[in-house]
Amino acid sequence: MIELSPENKNKYVLGYAGDTANTAIYLARLGASTSYITSIGNDIFSESMIKSLQNEGINTSNIHVNNQKSLGLYLIDNKINGERNFFYWRKNSAAKTFFENIDINLLLKKIIKYDAIYFTGITLSIYDSKNINIFYKLLILAKANGVKLYFDFNIRLNNWKSKEIANKLVLKFSKISNTIFITKEDLKNLGIRAYKNFIVSNYKNKLVIFRSGNGKIIIYNNKKFNYYNLIFKKVVKDTTGCGDAFNACFLFNYYKDNNIKKCLNIAHKLGKDVAKTQGAIIKKEIFKLKNYAI
Repeated sequence: MIELSPENKNKYVLGYAGDTANTAIYLARLGASTSYITSIGNDIFSESMIKSLQNEGINTSNIHVNNQKSLGLYLIDNKINGERNFFYWRKNSAAKTFFENIDINLLLKKIIKYDAIYFTGITLSIYDSKNINIFYKLLILAKANGVKLYFDFNIRLNNWKSKEIANKLVLKFSKISNTIFITKEDLKNLGIRAYKNFIVSNYKNKLVIFRSGNGKIIIYNNKKFNYYNLIFKKVVKDTTGCGDAFNACFLFNYYKDNNIKKCLNIAHKLGKDVAKTQGAIIKKEIFKLKNYAI
């Protein structure tokens, strides 16, 4: 999406970001072979976004151009403590129509060459029932071919028609996933209070990373809970993209080294560094690979 991030009270900086895009960018910077799948418009902003992703080393060959649609747009409004509110303009977003315009069998042949597919609750929230069904079928087929599924709840209720629909689809898609990222805010938005019962009931044979706030992370793995308390700074500049960066860093390093504690600490460091800057993507000159890769 087009991102408008505040530089000062009356000035915004234009960039390109969005939860899955942020994760793709950080994965690519870490050294993963990364492809982004979406639909864009046929305009100068869409062209600029493609170049932005390519400059990050991301494969854009699976991005579809819809001549009748455009990019979605969001604006960041930060509170004093760095927490953010988002304002969205995405009614005419091309991404919503992706599965209506592609050959699913051709796409499947391409994506089964990858190790994993990463998607989020925001991914699910933009699709109508037709697109959702096609997407679900694609994921099932990909998983049957050995592709791992990584899913981040990332619940933004204002993107959904109702909390009930969000609950139903998030649960359906998370149950077929191998690794799941959840935050306390996600469960609160869905009206779920007893996180342990929820996780144990639905994810017995999966890896769950639950960020409960203030640097506290709970891991559910091999049917056991483990608790980690990482250093947390309450005053930050902008928390946009912190979770996306954290997920990318954890997944990249966990794929190389199954030491969860080590992977959490290094992912937490990247998340904290993202929080020190405005917008979701930190500048390349600030991103030092040695700081974030095992």
